[in-house]
Amino acid sequence: MSDIDKVYPTGLSIAESQEIHSSLIQGTQIFGMIAAFAHLLSFIYSPWLK
Repeated sequence: MSDIDKVYPTGLSIAESQEIHSSLIQGTQIFGMIAAFAHLLSFIYSPWLK
């Protein structure tokens, strides 16, 4: 009953898990860019270290 292509405990194949992982990494990078941009805008409009 055990499928050799499936990864325990998720039941995903290696290709499926790599696809989800790459989407997660891309989403994290986009979130980081948006957060950095928001911090830059908040620093420009109200500089907190000057």
